[in-house]
Parts: sequence; structure tokens; C-alpha cells
Amino acid sequence: MENKPLCSVVMSVYNGEEYLKEAIDSILRQSYANFEFIIIDDASTDGSLEIIQSYNDPRIIILQNNENLFLAASLNKGIKSAKGKYLVRMDADDISMPERLWKQVNYMEENPSIGISGTCTEVFGYKPSHGKFNTQNHIIKYKLFHECHFLHPSLIIRKDLITKHNLFYDENFRKNQDYELYSRAIKFTQFGNLPDYLLKYRQTKENIKRESHNQKENILAIQKKLFLNIGYKISDKEIELYKSINYQSYTQTSNYVAESYSLLNNIIASNRKTFFFNSNDFEPYIYGLFENVCRNSKGSGFTPFKYYLKFNPSQNYFRKVKIILILFVKNSLDFFLFQKNNNANFN
Repeated sequence: MENKPLCSVVMSVYNGEEYLKEAIDSILRQSYANFEFIIIDDASTDGSLEIIQSYNDPRIIILQNNENLFLAASLNKGIKSAKGKYLVRMDADDISMPERLWKQVNYMEENPSIGISGTCTEVFGYKPSHGKFNTQNHIIKYKLFHECHFLHPSLIIRKDLITKHNLFYDENFRKNQDYELYSRAIKFTQFGNLPDYLLKYRQTKENIKRESHNQKENILAIQKKLFLNIGYKISDKEIELYKSINYQSYTQTSNYVAESYSLLNNIIASNRKTFFFNSNDFEPYIYGLFENVCRNSKGSGFTPFKYYLKFNPSQNYFRKVKIILILFVKNSLDFFLFQKNNNANFN
């Protein structure tokens, strides 16, 4: 009987010879051994294929594209040939930490309700940093409405989730194909992230430029699809407003608080009709966003105070009283300073 691997690492390569050996070695040196390593050469014109073929390791399975099919189609090809229960993503310029596969497979085995999960990451190369991602299913899903809250090459996915719900990558997406997949998977499974830093993500000036080029249209389409899950047909302008609320990059226009109030109220009302998210978790999250808008507003007089009193999702009564008091003191202080400045200018 054939010994079937528990997980299949899937990596597509296109002209990646510069860092490819580091990436391959980091998978082959994993502490966990029960895997196959599917490498798709996407019609590279450099020495990538020769590097892959130089390895004499039975775990490596090489698939070759006769023409450049791009990432989504190449990954779909790898997924369809995979024998593992789990699909593990890897990119040809990143480095997996030695315990990555063991920790991710163990996490999925212990959490059968989670279909897709990732890890935190160490960013190295250009502008080193750390990529930290929330570990809670509901928070990951809420955040997807304004940003992608997974790092694609850190993922592990249950293969049967992909095949049962036809969640293969949309090959029309040259960029953001992972984000688009999550926007469909959100209906069918729970999400998670390990707090461990299990992937070293290589960042260069070139890939930053590539990732930011012509992505806005894709991202808007994905986010509109996500909002339709809760029954809300959101406009481009509202998506930008929702992002600014979440990133706390508030504008100080006179109607910003009112517009935020209207949008967040509509989102709550829509979710109450569709029951897409559990209101007991979702409404406090949205409530917290509006709370921050009110607390951080400037030059609006008593407008934040007024709208905060009107905003009434299910919430903690004592918390509301506390914020009302804070806003009252804040606005009273703003009024006092305004009067003081006026008197100083007059004298």
C-alpha cells in the first residue's frame, strides 16, 4: 500500500533562481517528515528548472508548464495533483522555519473546524519588520472586509475544503488571488493564525512595486463581494471610508463623524437581517470602531457626543457611560480652550 503524505507543500516558480535554493532547502530541512513537495515550474527562462532538478529527494514532485500560466493557474495545477490532507503554501523566495510544518499540521489536527490558517512572519530584506496577524476566527473575518489578514505563503488549507466547495484560485486574478479565495471561503469554514513566527518573508523594492501595481480594482471588487455576504451593497466611497475608520486615519471634515455613523449603522442593520455574523461579537467590534471615531475627532464641537448617544448597538452599559463622560469632558475642554484663544486674540 502506498504511503500517503499528510500534507502537500505547493510552490510555483517563475524565474526565481536567485533565492530558489534557500526556499527549497528550508522545506526539505523541516522537522516534520510526512509531506510531498510539489514544485511547479511556470515556464521559467532562467536556471530555475535546473536548480529544482538538481535535487535527488523522493519528496519533490516537479510539474512543468509549457507556457507561463501565472500563479493562480499554476497553484491550481499543484492542488489538483496533491495527495495530502493539507495544502501548504510556499513561495520561491521565502524561508520556512524548521518547525513550520510540524506546528501547522498539529494545529489543524487539533482544530478540525478551521479550514484555512496562517502564521505570523518575519519580514526581511528591504525594510525588515514583523507581520503579526490576529489568531481569532471572527476577528480575522471582520478584518477581511478592509484588508487581507493572511500572508499567502504562510497558509495551510484543508484540501477537501477546496474540492468540496470548488474554492480553487480564480485564474482571472493575476494579483490578490488569495484574497479573492478567502472572500468565497468565508461562508464555509473558520479561519485561524498561529502566533508563532514560522515564515521568513523576503521583501524587496521590486516585489513591493509589483504588489502595489494595478491592485486597487481587484481589491475593491473583492471587498464589495465580502459586504454582499451581510446584505450590504457598499459603494467605492464607503469602502474608502470604512478603511479609514479601521486604520484610524480619520479626516477632520465637519461631516466625517456623521458619515461614519451612517455607514456603521447601515452595516449593523444589514447584518441583523442576514445573520451572517453573530451579533454578540460583531456589534461590539463595530461599536468599538465608532467609539474611536468619536474619541479622536477634532474641531467638531458636540457632534461626536450627539452621534455617540444615537449609536445604539447591543453593548456594555457601563462602557457607554464611561465613553459619554470622556466625550463630555473632552468637548468641554475643547470649548474652554477655544474661548481662551478667542479672548487672547481679542486682547
